[in-house]
Amino acid sequence: MSENGSESGLRRREFLVAGAATGFAVAAPPLINHAAVARAAKVPVARGGKFLHGVSSGFPTHKAITLWTRVSELERTSKVTLEIARDKHFKKIVKSKEVKARKNQDFTVHERINGLKPHKEYYYRFETKNKKSRVGKFRTMPPPDSKMPIKIAYMSCQDYEAGYYNAHAALAKEDLDLVLFLGDYMYEHRYYPGPDDRLDTLGANGDGDVQTLDEYRSKYHQAQADPDLQALAAAHAVVNVWDDHEVEDNYAGSQPDSASTDPENLENDNKTPRRVPYLERRKNGYKAFFESMPRMRYKGDKNRIYGSVRLGGLAELFLTDQRQYRDLQPCNDVLLAGCADSDNPARTMLGADQKAWFKNAVPASDAKWKLWGSEVMLMALDLPANNHVNQDQWDGYGAERREILEHFVNTGVENLATLVGDIHTFFAGDLTTNGEASGTPVGVELVGGSLTSLGIPESLGVSADSITALGIPANPHIKFFDLKNRGYAVATIGKNEMTAEFRTCDTQTRGSKPVTSAKFQVASGVPQLNVVS
Repeated sequence: MSENGSESGLRRREFLVAGAATGFAVAAPPLINHAAVARAAKVPVARGGKFLHGVSSGFPTHKAITLWTRVSELERTSKVTLEIARDKHFKKIVKSKEVKARKNQDFTVHERINGLKPHKEYYYRFETKNKKSRVGKFRTMPPPDSKMPIKIAYMSCQDYEAGYYNAHAALAKEDLDLVLFLGDYMYEHRYYPGPDDRLDTLGANGDGDVQTLDEYRSKYHQAQADPDLQALAAAHAVVNVWDDHEVEDNYAGSQPDSASTDPENLENDNKTPRRVPYLERRKNGYKAFFESMPRMRYKGDKNRIYGSVRLGGLAELFLTDQRQYRDLQPCNDVLLAGCADSDNPARTMLGADQKAWFKNAVPASDAKWKLWGSEVMLMALDLPANNHVNQDQWDGYGAERREILEHFVNTGVENLATLVGDIHTFFAGDLTTNGEASGTPVGVELVGGSLTSLGIPESLGVSADSITALGIPANPHIKFFDLKNRGYAVATIGKNEMTAEFRTCDTQTRGSKPVTSAKFQVASGVPQLNVVS
């Protein structure tokens, strides 16, 4: 993933210095950048500051992890101490080093730590001269040849205003190897009403709409100040991608949503005036995202988020970017209406480079289970039959969906499971090459609902029961519908089977506990989802 990419491609000078430090023979003595040394010496040690936004870890391998925090109330780039230990009391410290909270990155720290041991729990914390962060914990991955089961949770769509983070509090207590976040970490605009004390008044106009870099940063600060989100971030390593609301609703690559009638002057809802041009707004959203997440950036391709994460010997998780490179949605992103252009082979969601990587990487993987972390749904969703509901998901890019999934069938890919966010609804079913029941089976799909954001019934103004009654006969490939509840999913990947559970909880009452609402099973080698309960 980007963590590995960020460590490759050393410049000649870096290579020479590294070679001298590790005792390798090199052709010339190391070159010393005296100006850089002088600048580093001038960076002060942070004396004050506060850790108001918690700590987090991300993108683990069996030997490495990325650690993150933000230090508030600093005025300039400053040094902070990072400690990593095998015990929560820090009696067995394995690493201690000075790291930088950089002003040009909103005083955040991003540090890649190597040399760890496989499948071990570690504890970490950050310190200024007189303040300490909370203690975080993470678990490294099993080695690549391990047959140990892996347990991951996945979720998306945590609109702060829409409800309380009760799911986060529950997730913090789960025994997990990894948390997968599939986008919409924050919402750039006000969308969903919720409890009175969650009212979002950020932005220049106090209406929750953000467009400048500082405004986007404020959205992450708001979410990361929540104690339940902090508990989750401190408890487990996270792998994350963005969806649309980290920038703007249903944006498509270099352009706003195709439904926009005046994209130069108005946002996608055609009500809020633009204070910042769209491409500048996207740049602001991307920068704030990377600053706020426990992940490194690719050298030479700083906005790339696609890649893969090896989960021991049994599974590999493939992450795709389904916003940055896509073409506009067909038919002006129409809802609940037919669109003859939805199967146009000229339309792409992944873009040429990412698609070429993806089509090669999945068949090439020797992991038994191939997990695709997809921001948007691949299974077709029709109301009524043969009438796609949503052109923003893969239904609007049907030819590319078929191209990719047929390629997987033809190259012998087995045990493909797509783990999906975006649509604020729990769905589970069989995935085929055309998304419909008439296609060739290729895997299974499990759509993990939303953490707080309201769903299809609220958006359409139609009851959940009515939609379900129409949806079940129109979508025989979908074996489970839940349009009412919020929550997350947990998947366990084993040698002979994969199991998954959907967990739901009330978001309008603080402290509500989750319940398991459905269980599923997939046998190795059989592209068919079994509903257990």
